[in-house]
Amino acid sequence: MTTRTSWFSRLGAAFGGILTGLGLVLAGIILLAWNEGRSVQSIRTNNEGVRAVASVSATRVDPVHEGRLIHVTAPASATGRLRDADLGLEADGLSLGRKVQYFQWVETSRSEKRVRLGGGEETITTYSYDRQWVDTPQDSSRFQQSDGHQNPVPNLKSTVFAADRATLGAYSADAAVLNQITPEAPLTPTAQDAAMAAAALSRPVRVVENALYVGRDSAAPEPGDMRIHYATAPQNMVLSVIAAQTGGLLKPYSTKAGAPLLMVHTGAVAADQMFAQAKAANQTLSWILRGVGLVVLMVAVGMILGPLGVLADVLPFLGSIVRVGTGLVAGLTGLVLAALTIASAWIVYRPVIAIGLVVVAGAVVAFLIWRARGRGAKA
Repeated sequence: MTTRTSWFSRLGAAFGGILTGLGLVLAGIILLAWNEGRSVQSIRTNNEGVRAVASVSATRVDPVHEGRLIHVTAPASATGRLRDADLGLEADGLSLGRKVQYFQWVETSRSEKRVRLGGGEETITTYSYDRQWVDTPQDSSRFQQSDGHQNPVPNLKSTVFAADRATLGAYSADAAVLNQITPEAPLTPTAQDAAMAAAALSRPVRVVENALYVGRDSAAPEPGDMRIHYATAPQNMVLSVIAAQTGGLLKPYSTKAGAPLLMVHTGAVAADQMFAQAKAANQTLSWILRGVGLVVLMVAVGMILGPLGVLADVLPFLGSIVRVGTGLVAGLTGLVLAALTIASAWIVYRPVIAIGLVVVAGAVVAFLIWRARGRGAKA
């Protein structure tokens, strides 16, 4: 498909993009400031937990620790059976995971843009369609060419069914704890499970390669077919939990920092190791969000400067040169805005560190000025 856009239309869109760019600048600044506040709250919560936690035995609930933050490690078991409410499959364990894959049409597009003399733009877009297994349903109504590439709307999604309650030695845990466990032990459905699923879906279902296959022929899948894999978090899985002791029930701990504290790890993990992993995860997330905020600001400034490139596109080679310049300006401006936002947020959330950095930076600048004056006097 080929579309052509006049220079005046492109220029109007570019000027309209200035408003979008200004909105993105605000969004980027808010994201960066919020991220610093979130990071500091996580650090304070983590530090408070390190000071308050007490590792206890799971053999008895000690009233001395009532309302306090505790660390307990024990095998967990749940009463009753887990059940897939949609298909009827049942299993023992702490949680039951259902992962659904869909055989569907997938649209892929590839575009090539060419700026013509006079500033007009020609876009050649090629669409291709392929049938494949995907984890996310594809909405064929949004395809450029939906005829002949229609996907039935699936009536099943991937989900997790967790036990209502489980015991860890003398302690008990509810959904707040159990929902943090990822089912990873594969479960092979039976022929009876397939029969129940077929009745529930009113479609042919059978067991194929340790999964339920929904469709007529697994060797020749059609759009609308599904593969359903199951996994469990098995009974007696060892869990390490950091939570508040509330009458023998493990609940999120209310911290002075304002964020609830609840950590769940599989296996026997020491309290200090759990806090160390939480600290590392917080640092990773903080840098990822800083990177996202920086990119948003760079893109935003680029959109604000966009009309300059379109104006210069009257001569295509000149437009390319201008875009290189505006790209550099957008990158540097975005970097400065991000640095100023983070620095301002640190003054609010980390005043001691911020003041220290300001003092160090001032000392460096004063030293450079002193050296420069000294060299000037010698000259």
